[in-house]
Amino acid sequence: MIKTVILRTASRIIVPLSLIFAAYIYFKGHQTPGGGFVGGLVASVALIVHRMSEKEGSLQRMLPVRERTLIGWGLLLAMGTGVAAMCVGLPFLTSGHTAISLPTGPSDSLQTFEVASAMAFDLGVVLVVTGVVVGMINALTDEIE
Repeated sequence: MIKTVILRTASRIIVPLSLIFAAYIYFKGHQTPGGGFVGGLVASVALIVHRMSEKEGSLQRMLPVRERTLIGWGLLLAMGTGVAAMCVGLPFLTSGHTAISLPTGPSDSLQTFEVASAMAFDLGVVLVVTGVVVGMINALTDEIE
């Protein structure tokens, strides 16, 4: 695979920005379009761009766990969210929510943030999607190389 200086230089800007954007999509997604699936796809594209632009083994250094591990933890987290709802007497995958207050800014004023259990489910989806996409692209590029 040809790794040009332009691709390598651009990826040093694109990859971190794409990962930040993936996190934004994930956090914004439980109340607006986006969420785990789209955030996982954006994160996967960032990881694949990194793999394409750097030397062999760079993806393994950036992502120290195997793709199968990501998929397993993602499925466990998503299923755990559903089972947790059942443990408190609610239907499977019922989302609960609460508000937490955190200090923000130099004046230590408290800002209230809403937190939903659907965010844990979406995090599981992010892990599964990222693991599947990166695993497939890795397998395909290994065959080509």
